[in-house]
Amino acid sequence: MTTALPADLLAELETAGYFPQTAAQSVQLSLHGARPLAHLIRPETTFDGPEVRRHLTVVVLTATHLLVTHLDDDPADALNPSQVVSTTERVALRRIISTGLSQVFDTDGQIVPGREAEITLGITWNGSRRVDLERAVCEDPNCQIDHGYTGTLAPSDLALRVSALADGDEAVTTALRFHAELVDAIDAIES
Repeated sequence: MTTALPADLLAELETAGYFPQTAAQSVQLSLHGARPLAHLIRPETTFDGPEVRRHLTVVVLTATHLLVTHLDDDPADALNPSQVVSTTERVALRRIISTGLSQVFDTDGQIVPGREAEITLGITWNGSRRVDLERAVCEDPNCQIDHGYTGTLAPSDLALRVSALADGDEAVTTALRFHAELVDAIDAIES
């Protein structure tokens, strides 16, 4: 059961330039015959000391699911000098418990803000959690007792940042459009 990927999705994978055929194959497989309604593609490069690592996140919306495909460089070893790992999660829209949108506006010193300078799109379906721990301390500066740790547990399923400066105004507009389509799809499932 296959569905042809939309030409604009394929073109954006090519533009992202990070193993576009592998990404397309992974997305195609995860669709399982469903028709893509919207998509968002986020390439990212991270620096870990002297190493440069590339990542690609592809989010595809269907009528019933949100598909999240993530491609990563796999650290090379003697047996596998160069690999890419593709991981896909298929989330039923009814499982999504919240979406969030953080917007940063350029003001240029004006009272009325201008365009969005950047946005962060968050989606939570309780698939994973992030734990932030720190050493617990008391207010007594002479205390020598180990108070253990304290921390917070927060949902950490997906957060995608899009910056007009780094990615262009159109990328911000595309991400906002994807967010709106996702919210509409979730509302349609719930009604």
